[in-house]
Amino acid sequence: MALLNVAADAYGVGDTLAANKRNPGIVHSATLSGSIALDATYPLVLKLDPGGSARDVTLDAVATAEGLTRWIVNAADAAENLVLKNVAGSTIATVNQNESAVVTCDGSAWSLVAIVAIALS
Repeated sequence: MALLNVAADAYGVGDTLAANKRNPGIVHSATLSGSIALDATYPLVLKLDPGGSARDVTLDAVATAEGLTRWIVNAADAAENLVLKNVAGSTIATVNQNESAVVTCDGSAWSLVAIVAIALS
């Protein structure tokens, strides 16, 4: 018996990545070369290296994110920030090098829960 039935989309990928957002154990790691906009294709935990400059991270639209909590880790190797914004462009939090942020959406707005100091190895 399958635990998850995934249908293929137009790209042949299916809804696999969207299903991952329901699994907080999956981490998306990336080095950014520009801003990033999050949606259902991203898991709840993201480890992002700004890649040499401050980067904007636009959080999911609130209409599709009710009840979501995201943990976003700044994996910068230098003084580079991740600026978390809502889709309207308002800043929710600035995550400095050696920090992470926990944000949550109540269906009407994103809110900062905590900025957490981190140590990456």
